[in-house]
Amino acid sequence: MSKPRPRSFSATPSAEQTSKNVITASAKGLLTEQQVNKLTAQLANIRQSTNGKSFESSTNKSRVSQYKLTPEGYTSKSFYDEREFISAPLNSRVRYSPTQRDINEKDLKIGLLPLQLQEYAIIEDLLFVMMGIEGKYILMGKSEEQTERFNYYVDESLDPSFKDLTERILPLATYFTSIDAFIEKHSKFEYGFVSHALCAAMRGLLKEYLILITQLEHQFRTSPSFTLQKFWFYVHPTLHTMSNLHSLVMDILDAAQDASEDEDDILIVEGFNNKKDEIPQQIKGGGILTILVDRMTTMSGDLATKKLYVHLLSKASQPYVSMLHSWIHHGEIRDPYEEFMIQERKNVKKENLKEDFNDAYWEARYTIRDKTLPPFLIPFKNKILLAGKYLNVIRECGIAIQEPQQQSTEEVVGKDGVDRTDVNVNSDILVAMDGGRFVDNIEIAYKCANRTLLDLLLKDQQLIARLRSIKRYFFLDQSDFFTHFLDLASAELKKPSKDVSLTKLQSLLDLVLRNPSSVAYTDPFKEDVKVEMSTVGLVDQLLRIINVAGMMEPTPAFSRANRLAESFAFRKENVKMGDVESENEGSEDGVGSGTEKPGYASSVAGSVTGSIVSSLAGSISGSIMGGSNKQPLTGIEALTLDYIVTFPLSLVISRKALTKYQLLFRHLLYLKYIEQLLCNTWTEHTKSFHWRRGSGHPALEAWKSRAFALRQRMLVFVQQFSYYVTSEVLEPQWRNLEANLVKVSTVDQVLQYHSDFLDTCLKECMLTNAKLLRIYAKMVHTIVLFCLYYDKFTRSLIALESQLSQVESTSTPSQMDSIDRTLHKFEDNFFYHIKLLIEALNFYSATETVQFLCLVVRLDYNLYYANHEGSNGSGMGGGY
Repeated sequence: MSKPRPRSFSATPSAEQTSKNVITASAKGLLTEQQVNKLTAQLANIRQSTNGKSFESSTNKSRVSQYKLTPEGYTSKSFYDEREFISAPLNSRVRYSPTQRDINEKDLKIGLLPLQLQEYAIIEDLLFVMMGIEGKYILMGKSEEQTERFNYYVDESLDPSFKDLTERILPLATYFTSIDAFIEKHSKFEYGFVSHALCAAMRGLLKEYLILITQLEHQFRTSPSFTLQKFWFYVHPTLHTMSNLHSLVMDILDAAQDASEDEDDILIVEGFNNKKDEIPQQIKGGGILTILVDRMTTMSGDLATKKLYVHLLSKASQPYVSMLHSWIHHGEIRDPYEEFMIQERKNVKKENLKEDFNDAYWEARYTIRDKTLPPFLIPFKNKILLAGKYLNVIRECGIAIQEPQQQSTEEVVGKDGVDRTDVNVNSDILVAMDGGRFVDNIEIAYKCANRTLLDLLLKDQQLIARLRSIKRYFFLDQSDFFTHFLDLASAELKKPSKDVSLTKLQSLLDLVLRNPSSVAYTDPFKEDVKVEMSTVGLVDQLLRIINVAGMMEPTPAFSRANRLAESFAFRKENVKMGDVESENEGSEDGVGSGTEKPGYASSVAGSVTGSIVSSLAGSISGSIMGGSNKQPLTGIEALTLDYIVTFPLSLVISRKALTKYQLLFRHLLYLKYIEQLLCNTWTEHTKSFHWRRGSGHPALEAWKSRAFALRQRMLVFVQQFSYYVTSEVLEPQWRNLEANLVKVSTVDQVLQYHSDFLDTCLKECMLTNAKLLRIYAKMVHTIVLFCLYYDKFTRSLIALESQLSQVESTSTPSQMDSIDRTLHKFEDNFFYHIKLLIEALNFYSATETVQFLCLVVRLDYNLYYANHEGSNGSGMGGGY
């Protein structure tokens, strides 16, 4: 049985009599024009009447039996039987089924009525259906494909012309139900401010839609000439608008579905079964604005549609513009629902800059959500990110941020104003987005924040002066104070690093720095220099960093040359001299050829293991290179400096930058230490009576001359290498950095220039290439071992002179052969590795940096090593 209408929307009771008269008249014959006009006037009067029984109660008396009269005279019925209310879209909690209806289909047939009454009845149903309430002749059912969408079905007995017009109008009901359900769902707080603003704008449009329905109902009740054709004429423009709104809703729902499917795939791949109940980013914030902009761009040819989307974009973007304004003008993210383009990671803190080597506070604290970035903000994304980051740094320093209204635009951006030549954004989008004023706001905010932070770093925090101070201590610039410090702390630095007293070293350094005769006495930042002890050797630490960075890539050429070098070292000790000479020819062809140059750099790892004094390899090589049987580091090997840096200078001089400074410092310090050892050896040679006096034995005098020559070659190598590092790498690069910092215009340029400066210094000092680093390490080991072996040479020399004076013969004692072989090993090892280094530098000067050629010229300016073939006329490889 059918349900009663609400009182305000019911027909008058005299409609039954009128319909009977019409049926009787039609049975007798056709109506005259006068009778038709009279009937039309009578029907208009019937619609104006609001007192009496309903049209349905008079024509379908069987429906009255469903109701029971209460003592007050009102009908009483269960709410669940009121289908008109159950089908309302807001009543989603009520479950119903079409099979529960007990309806007499014969009573529902609209085709039994005359055409005019069919028109009036279907118009009345349309007024209800367009508000989401099921009608008498238009039934509602859910779509099988989309459960959230409703379909409407018209009584098949309706006149075909009326049915055609009705089916044209019915999409409005579908659009209204879908849009209304979307608004109800996406108005929840978890969907974010942008979704709330969009729903509010759509709710305003639906309000206009309901006003239109009210006006149509008024026309239906008051105008006798109101027909279904006029109804279609009035709603046709609204149909276009509602269609666009419905299409937008479907796009947003499709984006949500795609995002959820992608998340499911990711969870399946990663092995997770539980899916987080979160709103996808694609239907929040920038994702919604992206959909709006895409649809507006696609439909730009339709002026009415473009105007609609401009209206929606202007309303929906207001919360986003508010968040953008807060970020670029105050450095704050007011985004409780994670819909803004900037993402903040609160676990990344500025305090980590002083402790963590890999901390990336500047890069990781604030990042851009690229997937949901609105298209109209893509040209400005970097400026937006940097403006907020700059202001955030200023605010964390405790400095009050000046309001944009208090700043002069001309002072910030110049007299020419904001340059928009590079702005590639649709003018319609600019109009929708606050009239395009956000472009000027972004430019002004970026330049103001950049200038404020740049002044803070360069002027208030004295960045350049700080860097000069660091250069003085870590690059040993004007290092008279450090020479004095090493003299005072020499006894402490000879101990193992674990036994060194840092307190004593720090007090000695403070004493030296406060000495009025020292250059560092006038440095205002000398209190920030601290002494530290490293736990690993320099080369070991560098190789670990290189391995992590993935810079070591062995090639077949490297492996072949490595095997050749190991064979040189092994065969010198185990093969007869004739066999070694026959192998020398092949070794020169394999290693000396231009195609095998990379192998020289790789061959060092195994070249020393065989021939070069196997008893010496474990003593020094372990302490510096770090091996399975490595010796504890001495104080001089582990000594390094640290520097106290406060925020915001720690953005530029971070722990990562300080670690690079420390690596360069330890590199220079060890060169100074080796030079001091060689100079001490030279001093002992000049002071010792046995070294200065002639023995009268030709073989012994020739051995002494060779020892003097080897010591001098080692000293020249160390001095030339030190001069190359300081005068041809560090000093020129520092001058370039200083010149760039003077004319810098952004904070990011400061960070980039400083990072490039350190990386270039490390690269040109051979500290980023594992092959060159190993060659250099082996040479340094050889020099240190030679200096430490000096006492044994002196004792052997004294014993030999005593034997020669007693025997008084020209025969060579057996001990002379022993020290001669030892000196040969040092000579061969030094010559072999310096030739390896020179050839490797020539190779890498073509692949990495041409600066290596300067070092090649310094080490072998007269091609002495290039033409040298080792001891006893044998090849360099055979020297092993």
